[in-house]
Amino acid sequence: MRAAIVYNPSKMDRDTLAPQIESAQPLDWSEPFWIETDADDAGEAAVRTALEQGVDLLLVAGGDGTVRVAADAATGARVPLAIIPAGTGNLLARNLGIDVTNLRNAVQTAFDGEEREIDLGELEIEAPDGTRSKHAFAVMVGFGLDAEMIDKTDEDLKKKVGWLAYVDAAGRVISSLDKVRVHVRLDGGRTVRSTVNTMLIGNCGTVTNGIIILPDAAVDDGMLDIALVRPRGVRGWLQLSGYIARNNMLVTKLLRRRGHLGRQRTGAALGYGQAKETQARLEEPRAVQVDGDVVGEAIALRAGIRQDALVVRVPKEHARDAGPAV
Repeated sequence: MRAAIVYNPSKMDRDTLAPQIESAQPLDWSEPFWIETDADDAGEAAVRTALEQGVDLLLVAGGDGTVRVAADAATGARVPLAIIPAGTGNLLARNLGIDVTNLRNAVQTAFDGEEREIDLGELEIEAPDGTRSKHAFAVMVGFGLDAEMIDKTDEDLKKKVGWLAYVDAAGRVISSLDKVRVHVRLDGGRTVRSTVNTMLIGNCGTVTNGIIILPDAAVDDGMLDIALVRPRGVRGWLQLSGYIARNNMLVTKLLRRRGHLGRQRTGAALGYGQAKETQARLEEPRAVQVDGDVVGEAIALRAGIRQDALVVRVPKEHARDAGPAV
């Protein structure tokens, strides 16, 4: 048995990670491959090189961008993916219950955790000039507040204060955020027209700092969860804040996990939906984010789901947990 360790040197130092790998790896395993990512390709070449070695386990130490690239590549190889959170958001790790605060625990999970099959999303966007591009996503994509916030986040500030840099960016963009008319179609049904300032399509529901945005999302249910954020005036923003606050209360999380709550209801400020495929056409172009990375502007997008596409290592207590972490 042999593991490959793909690491982003700007996020994780090998000298810090190596002792943890050495103490957690089974004694009868061979010496692991160590492969450093290249900033020019977000880790794609490193992951491809690792999988070409015919390894039994792929460990990825980096941020959400590196994890997303690795997840997409690992689906074809069916090699278990183990995440060593080393970014700001660590979104997929949070949704899988992997410890994002303790390196030793995360590495231990990589070797002795249980395997779990999860879904992977796929997004196709059409740019204003008509060109199209495809992107895999493990957590969430969207346009509006989240994409503008990510686009305006100061990278130097993020290195200093972490996720608090997103709060700073949100404060700067929320007052100038324009609404856009969007035509949405779920699973080939009728087209719904709505005026929104944010649209989210998620495979998972938990974002930065553990905040639940899509309470019904499950990483292995074969469905995408959709949210149309459409507050009107101060009252609408207060309603939206109330929805999110209630969804993040400990009691609400526990009741939902135990099956005592039904599906999240749609309100005037926030509409929810579920589908295997989602299509949307915007009347004006907007920046689109994929798992925390802005990938360009779009006037149309299509999102689908690859069910049970990825095998991941998770803590044993989360191996069969379909809901968000409490």
